[in-house]
Amino acid sequence: MKRFFNLYFILGLALFAVACTEDLLDQVPTTQLSSDLFWKTTDDAIFAVNGVYDANRTTFDRDYYFDGGGEFVHTRGTSNNQGVFNPGAIGSNTNFGFLWGDCYRTINRANYVLGNIGALRASLKTPSDLALMDRLVAETRFLRAINYFRLIDLWGDVPYFTSKLNGNTEAYSLIRTPRAVVKDSILADLAYAATVLPETYTGDNLGRASKLAAWAFSGKVRLFWACWMKNEGKTADAQAHYTAAAADFKKIIDKNIPLFRNGEPGPVDNPNYWHLFQYFNEYDPEIIFSVQFGGPLLAQGEEMQRDFGTRNTGNGQVWVAPTFRLANRYQLLSTGDFAPSLVLSKNTTQLNSATNPKSYAGRDYRMRATILWDEQKMLRLSTDGLTVGDSMPFRFGSRDGVTFINYDGAPAGYIFRKWIRQTGGIGRSDGPQDMYMMRLPDVWLMYAEAINETNGGPTSELFTLLNRIRRRGNLPALNQAKFAAKADFFKAIEQERIVELVGEGHRFFDIRRWKKAEEIWPSPGGQVLYDSQGTRVRDEFVNAPERDYQRYYLFQIPPGEIEVNSKIIQNTPWL
Repeated sequence: MKRFFNLYFILGLALFAVACTEDLLDQVPTTQLSSDLFWKTTDDAIFAVNGVYDANRTTFDRDYYFDGGGEFVHTRGTSNNQGVFNPGAIGSNTNFGFLWGDCYRTINRANYVLGNIGALRASLKTPSDLALMDRLVAETRFLRAINYFRLIDLWGDVPYFTSKLNGNTEAYSLIRTPRAVVKDSILADLAYAATVLPETYTGDNLGRASKLAAWAFSGKVRLFWACWMKNEGKTADAQAHYTAAAADFKKIIDKNIPLFRNGEPGPVDNPNYWHLFQYFNEYDPEIIFSVQFGGPLLAQGEEMQRDFGTRNTGNGQVWVAPTFRLANRYQLLSTGDFAPSLVLSKNTTQLNSATNPKSYAGRDYRMRATILWDEQKMLRLSTDGLTVGDSMPFRFGSRDGVTFINYDGAPAGYIFRKWIRQTGGIGRSDGPQDMYMMRLPDVWLMYAEAINETNGGPTSELFTLLNRIRRRGNLPALNQAKFAAKADFFKAIEQERIVELVGEGHRFFDIRRWKKAEEIWPSPGGQVLYDSQGTRVRDEFVNAPERDYQRYYLFQIPPGEIEVNSKIIQNTPWL
């Protein structure tokens, strides 16, 4: 998508200018170009759909902040000043409330485009032009679908509409549509997209929504719905959606798409998993759908270097950092099971001390590819992209008078290596790295979850899939006898989701759909997060009332929406 991304700004300024306030109404395009001037050629339609991709980027470009709402990542704030996120306060409008407007901006833009493509299509004659219009419609419906999915996931029942809103009067008359109805409409959009879109693209079309992406998100919507229904005791509905989700995911599995570098772990000091999260590998077949960026020097870059990196790696600010809890999840190569829990201590020679580098030896290769602990260095690449060069080490806390990586106040005792660029000449807010929304391991793990539920336990196929994911960490295969029961195999799925998908914004949504907040942070004590030396970092649901848990599962509707439209009723936990 780097190849067509530079078209977005022209379209954003001319075709989709909007007012500056944040409520739903002001996402309505108010100054569209007249159809007498635009919507005359297929190029006009392509430009318009690119504008929908641009709006979608705004919705999902920083999903990794959601990891701060889980237990394994600390988000000390956000580089875009949109809130401070921790598990006990994440649902407030002052944190992720802006996503309400972002989703509806994309949806209204998509509806506007769909209406005009329909009119343009009637004037076209050639089969190739008609096929292009069908594909653009399918891409736009896909983007509309995933934005509605984000809305019902966070807010439940939401206003639903499929045509461009015509001014304030119509927008202020919207009511909340039951999320079951919205879910069915989402699946209809994704089903259409799956029938029309190609499986892969080449050349200038790389990065666009594909048939595989439509299947993957259809399966994800069904899986999430199944989890929600299971939590409500609606067993039949849940089982039906688990079955349908598995069928969607199986379509992708049957394509025999390989993991990056065939899932091989690579060298211990330079794991392949790290390379997957470098921009020069973002079109690998493992990446099913991404939020696309067009940096550098196009004013369309991403902020991952700023959010994950340090002052010594692209002048980053370490807004997002791992914790000792994440470090404890990386298993031993020798046993394939967990190591003894780290001891939070300043003693750098104590056995299992979190500040003792030897405590991390012999672990899942994905650990080295993902985080830095005391005395670890960033991976510096030579021109061949394979050789590890030298760099200054990370050390939590100032000591010994030696220069170490400046981690800019990140309090947890660790910093990320995943997503950190090691190429020069690219600003911290001007990067080209795509943010992965759907990868092949995510599909495999969701499929395993669905089959484990419907089958009452794992099958040999599921062990094969999880072992392929574990292979990239150089871990041994799962002990099938140990994980033969449904509940035990679910723990294996959860474990792989934690270490494989960290930093990609999935854990928070997993906790919510599995309704695990009360298990992770039991009342009344909750949990306290400490850094690697044992210093208190933050409280998580400590002495929290039941309402705080309810607010974790169902977000606050932005009050501004309710102020202008009394038909939109606030979610109960926030009344």
